[in-house]
Amino acid sequence: MLKLKEVIRENLRFLLFDNNCSYCHKRLDREGYICSKCLEKLKREAFLKNKDEFYYIFIYEKAIRQIISDYKLRNRKDLVRDIAFLIKKPIFQLIEKEKIDIIIPVPISEEREIERGFNQIEYLLECLDIKYKKIERIKNTKHMYALKENEKREKNVEKAFKNNLNLENKNVLIVDDIVTSGATIYSISEELRRNNENINIKIFSIAIARHFIINKII
Repeated sequence: MLKLKEVIRENLRFLLFDNNCSYCHKRLDREGYICSKCLEKLKREAFLKNKDEFYYIFIYEKAIRQIISDYKLRNRKDLVRDIAFLIKKPIFQLIEKEKIDIIIPVPISEEREIERGFNQIEYLLECLDIKYKKIERIKNTKHMYALKENEKREKNVEKAFKNNLNLENKNVLIVDDIVTSGATIYSISEELRRNNENINIKIFSIAIARHFIINKII
């Protein structure tokens, strides 16, 4: 019965013209929201990269921006399967390489979760069958893309998170979809370290802004 419902849903999707690739915008030739050609191209680029404590798969540029936006904002929740396919090997390599004890997805506010219908990172981790622990987002922040200056971004997420986990002597991996200024990650890291000694924090993101990598190099 469940499989029949999935088939019906896929057929309705195509009938309702939701049948263009999120990457190249051409007509899809497979189930999912990325065409075969683009998925293969992305797979060749989907290897683990890092700068200091930040690990990532892609640079956050136009096509990747579109895929992530479609996934979490434009009713293409099933993109999670293609994204999971692309990041599965790298993220498990990272977990093993850094001997990660606890994985923490970046939380979204209750209001944003109701609006969106899901936490995109939690859903992705569940698709990958990766267990995680949650912290709270206690401040309903503005959308970061609406704030261009780093100082405003930092203020926006200042004291926005609350941690009740015992992370002392743990290797922790914070998982996010996008890192642009790093303000959210730095705010979470500060909160995690507040009552936990000897905590080692690494970050994994699907994509990172090029200017963030350049600024860290400088």
